[in-house]
Amino acid sequence: MATQLENLPNAMIEQILRHVARILDSYERLHEYEKMGCTVEQVKKELNSLKDSTEKLSPLMLKLFKENPSQIKGVATLSNIFKITYLPTLKIHLMYLSQVKKSTSDLLKIQSRLAITYLNVDGCIDNLRIIQAYLK
Repeated sequence: MATQLENLPNAMIEQILRHVARILDSYERLHEYEKMGCTVEQVKKELNSLKDSTEKLSPLMLKLFKENPSQIKGVATLSNIFKITYLPTLKIHLMYLSQVKKSTSDLLKIQSRLAITYLNVDGCIDNLRIIQAYLK
């Protein structure tokens, strides 16, 4: 197992870890927003960060999975979530928020909860944490 991971370029591992960290940071901020409130711009900023990191992370995760299909728990699940459910839902959410100029605190808390919910479809966040710990 270690031998296969050692064959992965350090740059690729660093990129994966950087994008995973950004996703996890945004997830935590959305939790804060759900509890404390936020602005439309704050939610959009986190969702855009999630979208950008996910779009860059997805091909890296697919490559990691192809090179280590049974070695890293959760990679296959994450690849499927990013392709099928998560990213399109995120883009729809961003489209909706781009049309909202002002919103109530309660509605923005609900928007944060919605983002947290679809971000953690099928344990996505837990799997990202597992992969992050595995690659460090």
